Amino acid sequence: MRADEKLDDLKKALKNRKCIIEKHSSVMEITFEKSEDANWFKDIFDDYEKESAVSCLMSMRPKGQNVRHKFVFNIKDMDKFVELLKKE
Repeated sequence: MRADEKLDDLKKALKNRKCIIEKHSSVMEITFEKSEDANWFKDIFDDYEKESAVSCLMSMRPKGQNVRHKFVFNIKDMDKFVELLKKE
């Protein structure tokens, strides 16, 4: 599967979460508009690391209302990452 198709699959898996997904050369960046969605992602990320789908989470979560919550991380296995997200 091509990288563009995998990114589309990721967007479909996160379609119910209000977020912006950006792929950079070696990392993925997801920005959530709602703190509930950001909390959901942070809570499940540790499990995804154990499944060897992702690694090295860096979060930027400013305090206050109407702020965006950004996560930058490496994806080791995009297919597995998408599969795990669909299970949630």
